[in-house]
Amino acid sequence: MSRAYPLLIAAVGAISMSGCAPTPGADTASSSASNRQCFSPGLNPNFRGNNQTIYMRSRNVDVYELKTVGSCPEVDFGLSIRFKSAGPFSRICIGDTATIEMHQIGQRSLCQVQVVKKLTEAEIAALPSRDRP
Repeated sequence: MSRAYPLLIAAVGAISMSGCAPTPGADTASSSASNRQCFSPGLNPNFRGNNQTIYMRSRNVDVYELKTVGSCPEVDFGLSIRFKSAGPFSRICIGDTATIEMHQIGQRSLCQVQVVKKLTEAEIAALPSRDRP
């Protein structure tokens, strides 16, 4: 019995360690989640574009393309625009939807947007100057 006990412990250890072995496809799922492109909305982003496509430059100079979702009022880029209820530690990532708020004294409009992608340097350079944040 004394000899069987250490063998039993070794067998249980080997079986439990096999659960830690990498499996095909596991690395791609975890790396894609960690490589998700996000920005902090509370850092006074700069907005430009039109009623369907909005380009936003985050504080760290990355530019993201946003698409309006559903009914959106006339986007006035002369107004102050910010993300609604964006806390100091919140993050918005590609694929997420968010609400932007356009306001000036006595007037406020909300618009639902979806983050489409982060633009490359070449895509930013190709934007018309009126759309480049």
